[in-house]
Amino acid sequence: MERIILDVDSAGDDILAVLFAAVNPKLRLEGVTTVTGAAGPIEQVTNVVLNTLTLAGRDDIPVHAGAWRPIVGNAKADMEAPVHFEKRLVARFGDRLKKFNPPAPTPARQATPGHAVDFIIETVMANPGEITLVTTGPLTNAAMALLQEPGLTGALKRLIVLGGNFQTPGNITPLSEYNIWADPEASRIVLNADVEKILVPLDICEDNRVADSMLTRDDIADMQAVAKDNAVVDMIADSFPIYIDIWREFFDLVGFPMDDVITVALAFDPGLATMTEPLFADVVLDGRLARGQTVAYRGRQLLPGGGPKTTRICTGLDGRRFLDSFKKTIARYERAA
Repeated sequence: MERIILDVDSAGDDILAVLFAAVNPKLRLEGVTTVTGAAGPIEQVTNVVLNTLTLAGRDDIPVHAGAWRPIVGNAKADMEAPVHFEKRLVARFGDRLKKFNPPAPTPARQATPGHAVDFIIETVMANPGEITLVTTGPLTNAAMALLQEPGLTGALKRLIVLGGNFQTPGNITPLSEYNIWADPEASRIVLNADVEKILVPLDICEDNRVADSMLTRDDIADMQAVAKDNAVVDMIADSFPIYIDIWREFFDLVGFPMDDVITVALAFDPGLATMTEPLFADVVLDGRLARGQTVAYRGRQLLPGGGPKTTRICTGLDGRRFLDSFKKTIARYERAA
């Protein structure tokens, strides 16, 4: 059983990732940490996680709130654009947008005392070589933990990072993907760290080349056919059709991409993805268009540069096997009475 800490910003498929990690018999979810990102303020992010775990009957899992802003960030208007993305969709989807990133109701329990960064450090350092940190949002918490505790690089089992793009166009600028762009300085710290990493870019998540990994209405119907009186499946069936439609009509994808869930799945089944050899990956900090671009050091360059070759970049995905695993795990889960 793989032991993980899951660091999320609670936007869309983060909810599915939390559920998948919490109910998966192949994972031991040590805790969930939250970071400000595409879902909005840290309070919203944290409340979404608390409500999601309650829905799954997993209030035993600690939830620690983390960074409320990036280390540096971008212009205020730019930072707010992904959070208020639905404003661009009102004319098309109208009242249906009420189910797209809605304000979280007051959770049944409070977040666990203590900052997310402290929880990551304490848990990893107490269990050297045992904990994988899985990040599906901006990398602020991970970077702060690495800065605060240099020994973390030797104590982590590995990092699995959702972020970046190499062949697929970015979703913020043509060159940059949201998680890396949201806090490029933090992203550079994490990718430059001398610790084993798997990087999960848009190339294997938000591209029709991996269409068989995307959630559709048929997939929801498949889960409903297996699961009767399953609150988790009922929530997905109620909340996620609008996500499917937005990603089909606005982003031209065949379904809703499961970026965050794929990242979690690689923690216990890395064979789902094909990957590069370990290499050095870096982040561009300059300029508005290129800021947040993820760069892989491959080939031979004349100018000196580079760093530790510790990052394997995912280049392909067995999407059908992944999605089948997700559907079976969720549909067959029965929460304790």
